[in-house]
Amino acid sequence: MSSFLGPIHFWLYDKIKFQESLALHFYDFALKNGWIDSSDSASASLVKKELPPLEDSIDTLNIHGWLQERIHDAESRYAKLITRLTGKIQSSELEKIAFEFGKMHPVGKVPVREAYKIFEDSFLNGMPCDRVNVITQKDDFCIGWEQTQDIHGAYWLNAGGCPEIYYKLRKNVMSGMLNGSGLALENFDYLHYAIKKEN
Repeated sequence: MSSFLGPIHFWLYDKIKFQESLALHFYDFALKNGWIDSSDSASASLVKKELPPLEDSIDTLNIHGWLQERIHDAESRYAKLITRLTGKIQSSELEKIAFEFGKMHPVGKVPVREAYKIFEDSFLNGMPCDRVNVITQKDDFCIGWEQTQDIHGAYWLNAGGCPEIYYKLRKNVMSGMLNGSGLALENFDYLHYAIKKEN
C-alpha cells in the first residue's frame, strides 16, 4: 500500500468525522435530558469528542486497512449508542434529534446535484471502492440514487438493535440538511432516494 495520502483519504476521514459528530450530538442530548448519566462509562466509551488530524494518526503503510478499521469502529459504536438510547427514549424523539443535527449542517440554496454531492461528502457509505450509491436519475429538478447494498444493517444487528432505526435517523438528518433549501427528500424505501426541487 502506498504511503501517499491523497484528497480521497481526507475526504473519507471527513465523512468519519461527520458520523462521529452525529454520535456525539445524540450523546450530549441524552446527557442534557437525563437519559444517560455522566458516570455511565459504557455510554461515554461509545463517542469520541475529537479526532486527531489524519496525517498524525493514520498508518501510512496500511492506509486502506486503517481507514476501513476506523469506519468499522465508528459504525459499531454509533449502532451501540443508539441501541442503548432506544431503551430509554422513543424512536420519534431520536428522529427529532437527528433532524436538528441536520439543520446544523444545512446544504443552503444549491442545485439538486450540489445537494447530492454534499450528502456524498457527509455520510459514510463504506469505502469508495464499494461504490454503494448509484445515480438513477439526474436533471435540473431531481436527482435520484439507489444504495446498491445494505452496508450498515450488520452493525446494528451485532449491537442487538434494529437496522430500520439507522435508516430512519439518516433520513431525518438528510431532511434537516435540506431544511430551508427549497429542496425536498423523497425516500421510497431504505435503498432508494431522490432530492427534488419543491414546487
